Order: sequence, then C-alpha cells, then structure tokens
Amino acid sequence: MDIHLSDSDRITMTHTGLLPGKNGKVIHVCFERKTNDRNDYAEIVLPGRNVVNSKGFDEGEIAQLQMYLKEQEKSIIKNAKQINHDLIFKL
Repeated sequence: MDIHLSDSDRITMTHTGLLPGKNGKVIHVCFERKTNDRNDYAEIVLPGRNVVNSKGFDEGEIAQLQMYLKEQEKSIIKNAKQINHDLIFKL
C-alpha cells in the first residue's frame, strides 16, 4: 500500500525540555501544519494536556492531538529530560 501525504496533511510536533511551572515541571508541545493559505498551530502543556494556544485546528483535531499526547506522554517526558541533560553538559 502506498500512502501519499500532501503538505496540508503533515503535522510537525516539537517540544521543550522540562520547564518550571506553577505546580511543578511542565513541557510545552507545539503542533504545526502549513496549508496553502495559512499556518495552523496548537500549543499544549504536559502533563495536564491543557491547550495554551490554538489557531486553525478544530475541536476534534485538538482532541485527537490530546489523545496522541496521552499515548506518547512517557516517551515525550523521556525526550524532554534528555534535552535538559544535554543542555547541562554542553554549557
């Protein structure tokens, strides 16, 4: 089976390392999607999966992104810890 994704189907995810938050450490996760006429963006904070900012993603898509984060949370936290570790040892 050959799957072809157009640019409007591609969502890029990036995240920070561990950052200080009001109730402990948090990770900001950003999802971006470029279309012909706009750039969609969603920023969601772990561990609570709260939406901080969103433009262009509808409510159903936001729910899917939050579900994805729920499933991938342990992996993202592990990667965020590695980011912090690498920064400490490169300074």
